[in-house]
Amino acid sequence: MMAKIQCVQIKGTREGLIIFLNPTCEFDELKNSLLRQLDRARDFFGGARFTIHHEKKSLPVEQKQELVSIVTQYGLVYTEDIFFPTAPVSRAKPAVTAPTSENTPEKAEKPLGLEAISTPALPTGAEAALFVRRSIRSGQSASSENHLVIDGDVHPGASITAAGSIVVLGSLMGSVAAGSFGNRKASVTAHKLSPIVLSIAGVVAPPLPKPLVDGKAVLRGSRVMYSTLRRPATGGRKLPEL
Repeated sequence: MMAKIQCVQIKGTREGLIIFLNPTCEFDELKNSLLRQLDRARDFFGGARFTIHHEKKSLPVEQKQELVSIVTQYGLVYTEDIFFPTAPVSRAKPAVTAPTSENTPEKAEKPLGLEAISTPALPTGAEAALFVRRSIRSGQSASSENHLVIDGDVHPGASITAAGSIVVLGSLMGSVAAGSFGNRKASVTAHKLSPIVLSIAGVVAPPLPKPLVDGKAVLRGSRVMYSTLRRPATGGRKLPEL
């Protein structure tokens, strides 16, 4: 199955956020993708500085002004003073890939608890993920067009969504949807798995009778199945696979 085209990527640097626009996408696609990401992360981006970059293509002034206006409505501040060496968005539609040392802004450090996971040289088979360094509380949400990792808890009344797999290093007690674009290989893993609602690729899981410690949910046929991660002989916790 061909990967869904990512029209907009929001990356963090020391100076602020860089909104990278895929030049292969139409303007309406760019706007819709940008609005979706801003809606999902409205609790994290407020007050941050941002700039817009269209890879090797000059964006018409009126279109850029419209995008800037959209972003500032979410409480962000536009600036031209954010440095970035290259853009991570691929020029060819089918070739949207995970960030690497050649296409990632210098030492990306997202403010307000968000961080794009990458390494200087991603091994074969590695995939991009969004790392959230905080708990998601009631009324809040977090989402990713890749995988999603939460370093904290997901409280009742909170919701998290990802196109890929989801890993929660604490307790998962809210609503969770993995494989949101139909990825049936996606999974949900949590140190304490006790979601209010869980779905994978649109298939809603049956409720758990009790919380699962080191629990994992995967899609098998037309059903979501639960299991527990096997612990190593040393007694340490096995790291979940995305």
